[in-house]
Amino acid sequence: MSDGAPLVDLHTHFWGCIRPADLLRQIASADPAQVIWDDYEAAMLAAYGTVPPIRDLVDRHRAGDNEAEAVFAEAFVMGSAESGNFDRFGAKYELLFVAQDRGEPEEVIEFQVDAFTAGIRADHARQGIVHAELRILLGSDLRAPESATIIDTLLDSLGPEHRLVLSLDRADPWPGWERVRELALEPRGATLVGIDFCAAEEGYPPKDVAELLADVADFNQAHPDRALAILYHVGENFGDKSLESAVRWVHQAAELGAHRLGHAIALGIDPEHYGEHTRTEPAAERIDQIDYDLEHAEGLRALGVPVDAAALLTERGSLLAGSPDAVVTVAYDQARLEEVRARQRYAMAQVRATGAIVEVCPTSNLRIGGINDPAHHPVHRFHAERLPFVVSTDDPGIFGTTLSDELDWVCAETGGGAKLRSELVQRAWESRSEILSGRSRK
Repeated sequence: MSDGAPLVDLHTHFWGCIRPADLLRQIASADPAQVIWDDYEAAMLAAYGTVPPIRDLVDRHRAGDNEAEAVFAEAFVMGSAESGNFDRFGAKYELLFVAQDRGEPEEVIEFQVDAFTAGIRADHARQGIVHAELRILLGSDLRAPESATIIDTLLDSLGPEHRLVLSLDRADPWPGWERVRELALEPRGATLVGIDFCAAEEGYPPKDVAELLADVADFNQAHPDRALAILYHVGENFGDKSLESAVRWVHQAAELGAHRLGHAIALGIDPEHYGEHTRTEPAAERIDQIDYDLEHAEGLRALGVPVDAAALLTERGSLLAGSPDAVVTVAYDQARLEEVRARQRYAMAQVRATGAIVEVCPTSNLRIGGINDPAHHPVHRFHAERLPFVVSTDDPGIFGTTLSDELDWVCAETGGGAKLRSELVQRAWESRSEILSGRSRK
């Protein structure tokens, strides 16, 4: 299903956009002595129990074997049969960096980033993508020589159809934010349109960056012509907490000023996906959840969520008096799963009120988000609750997908058809970072 309308991809990662053919050419063109296989092969062995013959495929490609490229692509792309394991995704991702250390660093980095950018631009042109925001995570020190060179090269080589978003280190975001502020005000700063928080979210609650997000808001008010959108991966991986807390994190990220929410699986996934089960969370997380329930008691009760203030305050006191390292066990029966569903409805309404947009990346969610039944995918709930969302690709090179593939899947699964597709394409255009941050008009 494709109507030929111009497409906009708002959630996609620079390295994850690299197609297998471009990656193979890059590795094959490197000095073999400078190709470092150790991290990739160790990760593959740990995640898969075996190491694919990538070295041999690179040698075959160098020797002119025309079949090597297809076999390489099959080994690199994470298919549906490999779904449900983030470690497998991470292992595949390591292949992107095996040839990053050859020659003179600055020259090589510029060459590689230029080549990959050209490949991404050509790929997007083939897909009919007229605007894309590329995110890249370079660690906490954006002034480090390698990171600085990558940023400079991207700012110089991205064409008018692309924008750059710099992902901040969740553990130490302030140094990165200080550098982003400077870059945004430079002559090339118009290409830089947002900040992002990505990678492992577990252990990094949104409340920890409340002060930084407030500083971004102040920056935007002071420099409206260079305002930056706040993009926040949240509710994607939440094995370290209760389902209630995972929903809360998404709501809180929106309340703290996030313009777009990456994935937000916890907000809309059908709780039946998990079935009756038990999970744990730190006592500190449970205390935060109690505080949330007390603050939102009226709205939660209106949707059928029981909030016993006296019991919660007693529990809170006991937790505060106990060990800070204590762990709380949460058991889910059918009644509690239904309660989570009501909590999701409440939080979706609150997120909708903030104006935040959810970024749905279907293939990514199905393959690394642990969703094994498409019927449980959160997009069904988002669509039913009229929560604004856009559809994106995340890491299309590794997943072997396109933006049209993702849109087709959503429109088919939800039954929205051509009408929904048209709405999603238009909404993506209206949800660009420049628009949401107030930098540009629609």
